[in-house]
Amino acid sequence: MEPLTAVGDPEPDDHLSRVKALTAKLNLQTRRPSFAEWQQKLESEPWKSGESWQVESGPGSDSNITLSQGVSSNNDISLTSICGFANIGEALEWLRKELREMQSSDHQLARKLICLRREIHRLKVEQICHQHKEMLDDVTYGLEECEEESDLLLDIPLKAVFSLSTPLKHIGVTKMNINSRRFSLS
Repeated sequence: MEPLTAVGDPEPDDHLSRVKALTAKLNLQTRRPSFAEWQQKLESEPWKSGESWQVESGPGSDSNITLSQGVSSNNDISLTSICGFANIGEALEWLRKELREMQSSDHQLARKLICLRREIHRLKVEQICHQHKEMLDDVTYGLEECEEESDLLLDIPLKAVFSLSTPLKHIGVTKMNINSRRFSLS
């Protein structure tokens, strides 16, 4: 009996088949050298062609076990290799080694991504600081122009011209000690 699924739920195999179809359509292949080595080893092994490996057993040859290729007989014990490996232990050891390599490459990639994120954040902060500096330079230049005009037209006290409350209020700058504020970079 098949398990019940909701009408709108896609089957788990459907996602995998879509990914496989897209991979085939785009001709994508893995670039991991270990996968290429494994695939080459898998294609070159005798188990693919249906040949079997046998252990020669004879009188007094318990300590000298040799592997030879041939037809099995009643006295021979047939050993079939597991995906190109002599036994399951070697296959598991190879798999553990590959998983450790994948984990270390994942950690290296994660470190690189964190460094990139940190660098992007630093560049954003520098860009914002540069924009604010330009804005302050523009305002200072405007104030200097205002001072020059006021010197020519009227005799206004210098303190009133550089007061932050009036000329910068229209762009949102008010009297505040900016050095006492704490900013978060997150």
